[in-house]
Amino acid sequence: MPQSNNTEQKQSTLHTLVLYSLGFLLLWEWLRPLKDLTTTDDIQIFVMYTLFLFIVTYFQLPFWISFPVKLGALFYALHSLYFFDVFLSFKWVPYLIDDIKFNLNLLSDQKWNEMTSLSRSLLFFVLLWLIGYLMHYWLIQTRRIFLFFLITVIYISLLDTFTVYDGKFAIIRTVFVGLLLTGILRMMKIIETEGFSLLKGKFPILWVAPLSGVIALSSALGYVAPKASPIWPDPVPFIKNMSDKGNEKDGPGGKGSVSKIGYGTDDSQLGGPFEFDYTPIFTSNDNGRHYWRIETKEFYTGKGWENKIPIQVISLDANQPSASQTNYTRIWEDGIEMEKKTATVKPMDGKEYPFLMIPGKLTKIVADPSTVFQFDGVSGKTLTFQEERAVKLSEYTMDYELPVLKEEQMKASTNQYPSYITDNYLQLPKTLPQRVKDLSSKITADQPTIYEKVKTVEEYFAKNGYGYNTIDVAVPKKNEDYVDQFLFVDKKGYCDNFSSTMIVMLRSIGIPARWVKGFTPGTFEGMTKDGKREYTVTNANAHSWVEVYFSGIGWVPFEPTRGFTNPVQPQDVKKSSTNAAAPVPKETKKPEKNLDEGTKSGSNGTKSVSLMKMMGYFLVGLLILLALTALFAFLFRKKWLRQYTIWRYKRKNGSDTFEEAFEKLLWLLHVYGIKRQPASTLREYALHVDRSLDSKDMKILARAYEGVQFGPNKRSDLWNDFHRELWENLIKRIRP
Repeated sequence: MPQSNNTEQKQSTLHTLVLYSLGFLLLWEWLRPLKDLTTTDDIQIFVMYTLFLFIVTYFQLPFWISFPVKLGALFYALHSLYFFDVFLSFKWVPYLIDDIKFNLNLLSDQKWNEMTSLSRSLLFFVLLWLIGYLMHYWLIQTRRIFLFFLITVIYISLLDTFTVYDGKFAIIRTVFVGLLLTGILRMMKIIETEGFSLLKGKFPILWVAPLSGVIALSSALGYVAPKASPIWPDPVPFIKNMSDKGNEKDGPGGKGSVSKIGYGTDDSQLGGPFEFDYTPIFTSNDNGRHYWRIETKEFYTGKGWENKIPIQVISLDANQPSASQTNYTRIWEDGIEMEKKTATVKPMDGKEYPFLMIPGKLTKIVADPSTVFQFDGVSGKTLTFQEERAVKLSEYTMDYELPVLKEEQMKASTNQYPSYITDNYLQLPKTLPQRVKDLSSKITADQPTIYEKVKTVEEYFAKNGYGYNTIDVAVPKKNEDYVDQFLFVDKKGYCDNFSSTMIVMLRSIGIPARWVKGFTPGTFEGMTKDGKREYTVTNANAHSWVEVYFSGIGWVPFEPTRGFTNPVQPQDVKKSSTNAAAPVPKETKKPEKNLDEGTKSGSNGTKSVSLMKMMGYFLVGLLILLALTALFAFLFRKKWLRQYTIWRYKRKNGSDTFEEAFEKLLWLLHVYGIKRQPASTLREYALHVDRSLDSKDMKILARAYEGVQFGPNKRSDLWNDFHRELWENLIKRIRP
């Protein structure tokens, strides 16, 4: 008898290992696309963590052991992604706690896009943990995996259709593993229902081998067989075309067609929706954090921005670029405390621009010696030429300076502006509605200094419920002002709306301001060997912001757009919102991931998605899966309740186990329609059950139960192999 039990235990361990192995391969297909569709590196860490979850679950460790082991593995995986120091030194723990606290504040404010990469990865690991538990539930308890298999096929098909991910071989792998796993579970279902024995060694080898061969042969034949051309056209162009047609019906002042985000040159007509494009543009090794400035514009038309000051083409000395600056391009006045920084820019192949991305006040430019730099003395756009032809540099390094701003210094600034400032940066169209000016005066009337007036306007949008939106954004009609429409009608938009509105409001109360275009800092990727930070800037980082002129200081950047953080802040200013990013230690590799927005562009871009979108796919798929699982569990509860009850009590021991199991049997019989009449005794009901199920086991179990209930001494040995087998046979005989 002991030898038989050992053999059965080995068989059970073997088929459980097979189930977990196939289940992991099926779940792995959800992780494979991340490397192609996101900027996330080290996908293998997520895969290894998922594998570790399956291994720990396979050994069926007690909860008080398995939970801390899985939690420790989660933190170790996070440490491997983001920190360089020794794991057991725990120096990284305070940074992790600070990051979690910071992101909890963001979640409470519903600022999802501002979450740091560290916390996003933490949530993703937790999601994998939950999915691992669900896989255990489907494989071991319910023996049903077809629904997850079907959703996996749909998931891969959608990614293959609408993204750059090639799902041809992924579909083949998924179908093979899914059908094999479904077949094995079905066999086990039949074995458990009919009471077949696993002791003869026929499972899983003699059963699974033919099944695997048939599925493999079918997959191979399907792959090599000639295929007819598709009957339906590619749905992606069709859907985009229909979307564009639908938008065109809006006519002037409507939504317009959806554009790709990126850097563009024409800003005379702002408004309308756009879609994010996460195509990498350039990487930078930098020891400062700043916006990447490209150009400024000073003339607001009521619909967008232009430059009316005549262009001043000036040659730039690469060794002393600041010496060639004009009044319009001088960012900081002399006498301001500055910090020296260095940045190296490396554009991606095919994504080079014939101009520079400026990090601050340039002091030196290092590039190809044959390069000539010319810049517009009005907008500050710096162009690159070689042999009198525009050239796109593959790499360049810039020494630059960033200001050290102090709140007291800015509050002390007066309205004594140079004439070129008042002549060009207080301009407003005559058609600007009076209510824009009235609102600006009203909200700033009680502020004593220029700086406090500027901060009041900057914070006005967040405090009054203006929303960030890139899709439901209108284009102003012929007689409608762009700022007025955003301020009083739509109250939602993206960076162009927020920045333009803040500038117009400031100008209406006599404070000079201008519109700036460029890129946000980008996504932090890690530390270089020389101690600099590496960033990746994509089309999605294209952005517009505000610069305000302060006498004696210069042009100070401000950030009114909801969900964005100004990288240049006065040292002793208490930030009025939680938009500031959590402090990131130098040891971290991948902290905050910006999903930054910007101006429209006609670039084609690529069909790529962010990690946040992938997490969204996972979450939506998981919610759908949970809802469908709950629905199927309820509709087919009579099919799985028996197996779940057997699984729950099969290995349970204790003096009360027999009573609990017998009472659960009575409940199951009632659920499955074998009901006990109110006037019948337990023995009469046992006879009724035996007749209904063609058995003699219920009478024996009922007699033992009565002995426990009415006997003088409570026995603890009734839940033995004999009674357990009778109890299990009765449950297996019950039919839905």
